[in-house]
Order: sequence, then structure tokens, then C-alpha cells
Amino acid sequence: MEWMIKCVSKPDMAATREATIGAHIEHLDKFKAETWYSGPMMVGDGSNANGSFRVVDFPDHASTKTYIDTDPYTTAEIFRRIDIDPLQPWTDVRQRDYAQSDGRAQFIVIARTNPQSPDQVSGDVSGFLAEHGVQIVFAGALLDDTRETVTGALYVIDANDRSQADTFLADEPLSRGPEGRSLTIERWRFGHV
Repeated sequence: MEWMIKCVSKPDMAATREATIGAHIEHLDKFKAETWYSGPMMVGDGSNANGSFRVVDFPDHASTKTYIDTDPYTTAEIFRRIDIDPLQPWTDVRQRDYAQSDGRAQFIVIARTNPQSPDQVSGDVSGFLAEHGVQIVFAGALLDDTRETVTGALYVIDANDRSQADTFLADEPLSRGPEGRSLTIERWRFGHV
């Protein structure tokens, strides 16, 4: 089963992150088969990491939590918050299979929606994916704990810059509509897998 892990760093963690990066990479190397995507979330200009984002494949929530809890970044107390969400991939390209282009920027987009059945979102989302497929690195449905209800969508996109990412997101179907929906975008960089 796939899971999205989003970790948000505490302020002023650059030195701790740098001191721990070797052990962190060793940890990641133990889980290459399970890792779809892994890399740092970045401040807006891309100059410094302010978190970590991953898509991983583990049998259950407990295994996923053990994986992130034993990461040296976590044990060094770099993160102020760690979110783990069940995920159903809509695309099947993994980071190591994606042809990266120099000079492009990657973004993590999380669109939260009112709980819906997978059938309710499939039409809107399939059209959106087909129309914007060239920019989408990865896409998937965020699910509730039962894995039966869609609570949002995750997109990893590849764009020239933030304005191109914003244009891409203007048509995102799950973040539009009634109150309670939201859209967040984070700068991200392909990391170690």
C-alpha cells in the first residue's frame, strides 16, 4: 500500500540537517524498493530545505510510521510535524524512472476536498490528468484511514517556475468548490532514492 509522508521542519534546522544527512541517506538506501519519491521540500527560492516529502510503499500504517520514526532526521528532532496519509496512485512512474530536466522546478501540490467516493472524483480528475499530463510527474488520491473515501489529491509537478505551477493549478478539480476545500503548494526537489 502506498503512503504520502510530509514532514515540516522546525526553524533553524539547517546545521542539524547537514550533520545528519549521511545517516539519513544510509536510512533511505535500506528502503529503495519501497520508495516511489523522496526529497526535500524547499523554501520558495529553493535555497534551503524546510521539510521532507516522500511517497512510499509499506503494508500498513504501523510499518510506514516505523520507517519515518527511525529516519535519522526524525530522531535528530528536525521535524515539528509529520503527516502520513494513505494514497492510491493514479500514475505509476517512480522518481528513478522519471526523465528529469535541468533548470526546471518541482512542486508538491496537495488538494484537500470534502470526502467523496472514488467514483465521484474519477471523471473530473481523469480529464485534468489527460489535459495536464506533460507537467505531472506523479498523481494520486489521498484517502481516509479505511482507504474507501477520497479526501484529496496529491500531485508532483515539473514546471519552469512557480507561475507556471500556479497556472497548472487553476483548473485542479478537487480544490475548487464548497468551503472546506484547500490547495497547498510546496517547492520540492528530487532527492535520494
